[in-house]
Amino acid sequence: MRAFWGVYDDGHRITKRKRRVEGNIEKILQNPYNHPFITYVFGKENYEYLTSKGIDGCILINDDPYPYDALTEQYRHKLEALRYGMEEDGFDEMVHLDWDCYPQKPMTDEFWNILGKKETFQANLLMYHRRKATWRPDHMRKIPNGGFVYLRSKEVPQQLIDIWETMQGPSAEPPMARLVDDMMEGVWENDQDFIKNFPDRYWDLFEPEVVNLHKASPYSKERLVSKDIYFIHYQG
Repeated sequence: MRAFWGVYDDGHRITKRKRRVEGNIEKILQNPYNHPFITYVFGKENYEYLTSKGIDGCILINDDPYPYDALTEQYRHKLEALRYGMEEDGFDEMVHLDWDCYPQKPMTDEFWNILGKKETFQANLLMYHRRKATWRPDHMRKIPNGGFVYLRSKEVPQQLIDIWETMQGPSAEPPMARLVDDMMEGVWENDQDFIKNFPDRYWDLFEPEVVNLHKASPYSKERLVSKDIYFIHYQG
């Protein structure tokens, strides 16, 4: 599934991104490996825009293009789309794709088989320039990237929303990092070996082996090419 929300406004870097998203949509429309997907849409005009492009499977889940604040709650919209898919539409298993996450080959059943071997939440680990997970004793710049999110639990979206509500800032990624840490049951506090080898442990549990980041992965090229790649996320 994908999600689409907002109104273009060149007055802020966050609201300016919508124009870039529209450019990504044009690229998706030209991709030869597209597999049918659902798009959860906020805003009637956005719904009309996508359907005019011939995009099937659009579901208008809110008439308002910004039910959450455009600047301080921007990526709460993504979390709401995840929640809607798992709770309202009742999917048992789902992948969210940002519009700059492009298919690289035809979809097969092996895609879901690979994802089913790891945790109920999976997302690429990304190395940021700035510290994001400031509650950790180490690896504060390594957090999940929200461009490809795999879910196999109906509880996870609401858990992410609950964590998001305790944090400041528009991003959904620090809450994803907090969720991952909670799923690993306090190992940051009492396991020095884990802290030293956090990227390896993350790979074993949460790194999806069907997608790569275009840049800023903390993993070696040798490890990344070992994946069975269906998507690449060209994050901005």
